[in-house]
Amino acid sequence: MLCPGSKGRHWGADGLLLVAMTRAPAAIRTGGLPDLSALVRLLQSAGLPTEDLADVTALDLVVIENDGAIVGAIGLERFEKSALLRSLVVAPEHQRHGLGRRLVERLERDAHNSGIDRLVLLTETAERFFASLGYSVSDRQSVPDAVRRSAEFRTLCPVSAVCMTKSLSARPQERTMPDRPFNVLFLCTGNSARSLLAESLLNHWGQGRFRGYSAGSFPKGQVHPISIALLHKLGLPTEGLRSKSWDEFAGPGAPPIDFVFTVCDNAAGEVCPIWPSHPMTAHWGVEDPAAIEGTDDEKWAAFRKALRDLEPRIKSFVNLPIANLDKMTLQSRLIDIGKSIPDRASAG
Repeated sequence: MLCPGSKGRHWGADGLLLVAMTRAPAAIRTGGLPDLSALVRLLQSAGLPTEDLADVTALDLVVIENDGAIVGAIGLERFEKSALLRSLVVAPEHQRHGLGRRLVERLERDAHNSGIDRLVLLTETAERFFASLGYSVSDRQSVPDAVRRSAEFRTLCPVSAVCMTKSLSARPQERTMPDRPFNVLFLCTGNSARSLLAESLLNHWGQGRFRGYSAGSFPKGQVHPISIALLHKLGLPTEGLRSKSWDEFAGPGAPPIDFVFTVCDNAAGEVCPIWPSHPMTAHWGVEDPAAIEGTDDEKWAAFRKALRDLEPRIKSFVNLPIANLDKMTLQSRLIDIGKSIPDRASAG
């Protein structure tokens, strides 16, 4: 399986540095038999195996399109209550923008809604990627016999291909709610504007039930001055705000993170560290106010807009009945919040 790499530090399965595209395609849909040939072409262009697809009699597909062309796909092979997640691929020129993550999350939601309670996969190159999405390494003998008899299990070598699984059936009573505030990490590339605004907003609206943090994949090392000025003007908390690396939250002594939200497309497409606490994740994209060039008034307007885009999402999040939602329903709600159209009420 091929998954997105991280700018400057992670490499694709073909050994080439992944190339950024100018804009991420947004059209994701359920695929069908006519899309199978496009999936095969994508896999072949990525140097991934396709021979075992000839023996598959039924395959659910989810695809992502850009300008009418399929640029990413993932398949699901069903075996009663279990299913084999397979053939995840994103065209090289469209990698590093979170498309692989979006495909997996959509497929998980569809599988859960149709009664699948366990996903199984084999990967030779993407163990780290799937671990960041909550998959755990499992012994091949622990998966159902029907899955082990699949063409993919018969053809991929046990020495090189890692078996991973994820349960989709966790109910609220099976999950232990923390006896502390929920820790929420907001990620962007520079950690100088959007993610810091989100951290402050959550610490304001969370009312002690949530604790906000922020970090960047390539932190700038300083907070944008308009970020601090706007928060001060609105009476929002600024104590402890600083630009820092996301590695601070992946090592020993870091607070256990319950939720991770990316607020820029670049961070959504990079391979995050493996968070020890296996948090739930979603993408809440916001335009970068720090990238605006113009007058001071225009820059301030951009920061106000970013705050307006973030605030209703954070309000919706803190009002979710987290204790009463099963894991897949909660994941679906988090994704929907990221897709919501913000309320355009004034911010300062």
